[in-house]
Amino acid sequence: MSQETDSRWLPALSRTLVLRVIVFLSLAAVPLVTTGYQTGLVIDFLILALFAVSYDLLIGYTGIVSFGHALPYGLGLYVFAIFATNRSVPFVPTGAVPFEGALLVAVLLVVVVSLVTGYLALQASGVYFAMITLAFAQIGYLAVFENTDITGGDGGILLFSQEFFGLALGDEMTFYYLTLVVVAGCFLAMRRLTTSPYGQVLKSIRENETRARFLGYDTFRYKLSVFVAAGVFAAVAGILKGLHSNIATPNALHWSTGGDALLMTLIGGMGTLWGPLVGAAVLFGGEELLTTVTEHWLLLLGAVYVVFVIFVPSGIAGLVSSEADRTVGDVLRELRP
Repeated sequence: MSQETDSRWLPALSRTLVLRVIVFLSLAAVPLVTTGYQTGLVIDFLILALFAVSYDLLIGYTGIVSFGHALPYGLGLYVFAIFATNRSVPFVPTGAVPFEGALLVAVLLVVVVSLVTGYLALQASGVYFAMITLAFAQIGYLAVFENTDITGGDGGILLFSQEFFGLALGDEMTFYYLTLVVVAGCFLAMRRLTTSPYGQVLKSIRENETRARFLGYDTFRYKLSVFVAAGVFAAVAGILKGLHSNIATPNALHWSTGGDALLMTLIGGMGTLWGPLVGAAVLFGGEELLTTVTEHWLLLLGAVYVVFVIFVPSGIAGLVSSEADRTVGDVLRELRP
């Protein structure tokens, strides 16, 4: 790359870096200027955003439509809750695992389950793959709902506030900054993943898997690996949600939870990472606003989804990008002699 090309790219990179720093500092200042309730709402939004962005790795970057993304989200939460509270599980020494170690156990088990379910589901494609992932998620939901001795059934598992590596999770401000750091770290990791050569292969699979396979890439291995990676990030979101709400409930594994991830990604815009963040803000903000207006808020929110799917298929991110490109093009045309 020539020096002239570098000089053109540097301002754009600098603006992006400055924007990210401003966003992070703004979020870091939230507990200092808001009430405890409002801080809790922002924590819920950050967790929801992480869940949505993890799903974007599948549908946005690889072109994989999964209806079962609630499985790693809920599984990570429940495994963590079972080990963190030392629930009695046959042949499993849950008492030997400390509170901090429960996080590692949960993530490792999600990796194993994602490998198995992903391997089986990826034997099919299209709508068949989507329905298989939905079936696995529903199996997980029923397993949690029915095994009351281990999972607490409909009542769930209470997660009492404890210390996590010396951090008092019961303190709202402490937990907020822990969540912010974890979510920011996961976002940067996904950003690095999608901008790497590995991410470029994922995009080529999304655009034309047959051509990617012809170029020598093992597309099955790439799809399986991103399926596992998305599952790990979703599990982290599930664990954070459980720690914040102090309970693990079967709803975390319900098909509607995975549907929320799909809707947030579609509304915000696929394949951008920041698009699902906007989608999460629309979903979360819409629920908070509409519930204060009418008891039929689900109907209004559903109408918003329909409008976006029909009239803004590229999502908010796509709409903003196209408008920005159009503005830049107009400016360049004005500058031409």
